[in-house]
Amino acid sequence: MDRNRRQFLGTLTAVVTGTVAGCSGGDSGEPSPTETATATQVPTRTATATPTDSVTTPAETATRTETPTETATPTATATETPTPTETPVDADQEVAVAPGDFVFEPESLEVPVGSTVLWVWEAGGHNVKPTATPSGSGWSGTPGDDGKTYSSGYEYTYTFEVPGEYEYHCVPHQSVGMTGSFTVTE
Repeated sequence: MDRNRRQFLGTLTAVVTGTVAGCSGGDSGEPSPTETATATQVPTRTATATPTDSVTTPAETATRTETPTETATPTATATETPTPTETPVDADQEVAVAPGDFVFEPESLEVPVGSTVLWVWEAGGHNVKPTATPSGSGWSGTPGDDGKTYSSGYEYTYTFEVPGEYEYHCVPHQSVGMTGSFTVTE
């Protein structure tokens, strides 16, 4: 640190001295000895390399420049993930998500086995996650973890093949009563 400071002050002194000497020179057009010496000192001091306090290791450089790549290795087990739809679906039952308040409308319903239920988001910031499902059901609600929510206009469908009682909720709004239920009958 002292070396950098000394180098800076030396360069600054040389520049100031050169400036003052240039201003006090005569009209002869010839450089004064001070000007010549100053011009020689400035490039020498500027070109001197200064050490730094930090060291970059090859491992750090590799970490900064790595680009993640997708692997072609398939997952060990297939996971049934419902796909959100972009086009209208022939649903047997439609449920509005947050049509005005923190509710599902209808709050409860009944559908036969093999029915497709369509949830349509009227407002953003909500999800659909099961609280209780019958044994053998693979329904896990909207894709993503409990913190994943969806925007207005999002649609989610699922076809129910396992009969029984289903209860679900919106994770961020369960505490204010945003819950629903339905029965799948045989």
